[in-house]
Amino acid sequence: MKDVENRFQRLEERFQRDLSDLRDSVKNRIESLESFMKSESASFLHRLREEQEERGAALKNEQRERLDALKAEKNERQEALKNEQRERSEGLAQVMRDLTTLLQEQERKLKALSGTLDTTERELRQLLLSENARLSDKVEQKYKDALNVLTNTAGQIRHDMATRSQVSSLLTEMAVKLSGQWADAPPIAMVSETIEEDSSEEYSESSE
Repeated sequence: MKDVENRFQRLEERFQRDLSDLRDSVKNRIESLESFMKSESASFLHRLREEQEERGAALKNEQRERLDALKAEKNERQEALKNEQRERSEGLAQVMRDLTTLLQEQERKLKALSGTLDTTERELRQLLLSENARLSDKVEQKYKDALNVLTNTAGQIRHDMATRSQVSSLLTEMAVKLSGQWADAPPIAMVSETIEEDSSEEYSESSE
């Protein structure tokens, strides 16, 4: 039992020593690990800080470049817009000048055309008056000529009718004498008057 107790005691002591050694070893390792982790963390943080600073600087540079580019583009667009507005204003002014010139030219042409129309109207009116007077004179002369012709024709017809009446009276008288009916026949003067009346009616109908 004593031997067993001695062995257990030695084993316990040895276990205590081993445990103490293990504890010291673990502690040393933990301390080493902590030191390593601290150094690595510090190095990582340092690298992270440097990278962050670099990225921040790069971002700032990029932002500055973008801002510069945006400002330059904005200035270019503003300048282009100003030029375009100036060109449009100049074009509009030129169009207005051309339109004013065209309107003045149209007004001048209208005035000239109005004067020409007035002159033509006066000439046409004068021509119409002259033509009307000429036609009136011509119609009047034709009327006079026709009236003279009708008067001459009527005189000729009257002369011819008178000659016919005499011839008719003579023939009638000869016919009555030849037929032996002188007593029963109407007087020659009445026959002549009847023939003249018939001739006058025929002349009136022909004149109408």
